[in-house]
Amino acid sequence: MEWLQEHMQNHLTKKTIADDLELLKLAAEAMRRNDHCKAESEARAQIMVTHAQEELKIVERLLQASETARIEAEREMQKSKIRLEEAQSLFEARAEMAEQERTAINLRVKAAEQRAKEAEEGLQRFQTALRSLIRRGLDLPGFALNMSADQPSAS
Repeated sequence: MEWLQEHMQNHLTKKTIADDLELLKLAAEAMRRNDHCKAESEARAQIMVTHAQEELKIVERLLQASETARIEAEREMQKSKIRLEEAQSLFEARAEMAEQERTAINLRVKAAEQRAKEAEEGLQRFQTALRSLIRRGLDLPGFALNMSADQPSAS
């Protein structure tokens, strides 16, 4: 029985060693797969980091260009605002001058209308006086109505 016990013990020991070796092989293989996956993951992560860094540089350049364009646009807007204010001031000054000129023209027109009215009234007075004289037969002292004597004869 001792032999059987020894045989069993050897057999169990050999089996245990074989099992242990198998387990070690499996563990080693799992570790190699794990190391391989880890290396692949690290490589992908490095590629992703590199890609992200390149994209960040592109975004930073775009942001810088955008900021430069914004500053230039603000500068142009300020220049345009100044030109608009100058144009408005010039327009207002010209409008004021035109209004003053219109007022002066209106005054001259009214003065001319007044002079024309006075001249017309004077002409009407003159015409009335002339009609009155003609109706009275030109009875002015020293003025003869004998026009036939002043005119040469037609014969």
